[in-house]
Amino acid sequence: MTQIIVVGELINSTRKSVKVALEAKDEAAIRRLAREQVEAGADIIDVNTATSMENEIEDMKWVIGLIHDEVGKVRLAIDSPNPKAMEAGLALCQERPLINSINNDSRERAFIEIAKKVEGDIVGLPMGGKTGMPKTLEERLEEVDIMICNLDDAGIDVSRLYIDSIVMTIGSNQEQGRAVIESTREIKKRYGGRGVKTSVGLSNISFGLPHRTLINQAFLAMLIEAGLDMAFIDPKDTGMMNIMRASEAIVGTDVGCLKYLKHIRKLVK
Repeated sequence: MTQIIVVGELINSTRKSVKVALEAKDEAAIRRLAREQVEAGADIIDVNTATSMENEIEDMKWVIGLIHDEVGKVRLAIDSPNPKAMEAGLALCQERPLINSINNDSRERAFIEIAKKVEGDIVGLPMGGKTGMPKTLEERLEEVDIMICNLDDAGIDVSRLYIDSIVMTIGSNQEQGRAVIESTREIKKRYGGRGVKTSVGLSNISFGLPHRTLINQAFLAMLIEAGLDMAFIDPKDTGMMNIMRASEAIVGTDVGCLKYLKHIRKLVK
């Protein structure tokens, strides 16, 4: 078990404020989001400009340029359904990138080809093979098996892979929380020896429910105990970061509680 890699999720064009900033070319807004996320503890910044449609590539380049100018050589997660935009973003990364994401749909093969050419980590969504969108633990694991085989066949080292067990809201299906927790644990058990790691887009769990941060924080603590390696979260959510640092200290991945102590010192300044 390792300490959680924090991916700051806020520079995403599906968020209204980011979409407006892209349309207005509001440099200050993008710079602020980059800076605040890094200062709050993000290890990687997710970059998604997909709602710009035909302007996605130019907006991707613009955002990445602003991020690097503002915070330096931070790692980036390039988040796009467009292979050309993915390649354009990856080419501008100054540190080891994160490809967000690949899946098992044969129509998405271009992203595996990109992963073969670009040395970086990979988020894998276990879907699109036999089960489409998986709902049960068993369906998720079947899709993981397919993905591992696909990457082996492509000659891609699976130690680069972070499996995202696909979080769906418990507001409409309460079994989904447990399914993701159990998937995280089982993936580490089956494939951890080959270096496969786990990831989560955490906030989907609480969609449609009130006081969402309470659900998100509890879910994060449970996933950390199950062996989670990376989380896409809002690092500016102080409660979330509190839970993460405390959970790492409890399960022993924060050796000597050093990160927890550093975090607390920042809080009481």
